[in-house]
Amino acid sequence: MSSRSRRGAGGERGATLAEFALIFGLLVMIALGAYEYGMTFRDWLSVTMAAREGGRVAASAANFGDADCVILEATSGGLQSFDTGRILFVHIYKSDGMGSYPGDASLQRIYRPAAPDEEDLIDCSGWVATGTLGAAWEPEDRVNTEGEADWIGVRVDFRHDWQSNFLWWNGSIDWSDDAVFSLEPPVPTTVAP
Repeated sequence: MSSRSRRGAGGERGATLAEFALIFGLLVMIALGAYEYGMTFRDWLSVTMAAREGGRVAASAANFGDADCVILEATSGGLQSFDTGRILFVHIYKSDGMGSYPGDASLQRIYRPAAPDEEDLIDCSGWVATGTLGAAWEPEDRVNTEGEADWIGVRVDFRHDWQSNFLWWNGSIDWSDDAVFSLEPPVPTTVAP
């Protein structure tokens, strides 16, 4: 009888060890997933805040001579906590009243972060213009006049790099976020006596 109980205890220890390995593996996967998705959510919130900050500045500085540089600076300022991904492009574009991104034939300007060896190409501090798609929308053209309001949008394209590169969290994922605001009316140029 004592030999049976010893064999049964040894078998239970093996089963317990196997169960622990399965449960431990599952708990590690859950913890890793929580970390990966938490970092992704943090980056998404940072980019959303940066697009909104750029859009707010764009609404008030749209027809200022260096408006694009001011918009890019505000967008960059919102990205101070962005460290597990990278910005691919920032689009400054004319939107419609529905707040949609008009596409390739729109009035827009596109910028990307400058590489260290591109000092001679930099348009604004740390940013390089990649050209325009469709007609350029110069800052002096961004003025609300009588009648229908113009809308300005800022789109931030970014890439989030997965940290663990394990199973589903391997490589990177690209997203974009937009913020669209109504242009502020221009500042009056004459003062009544």
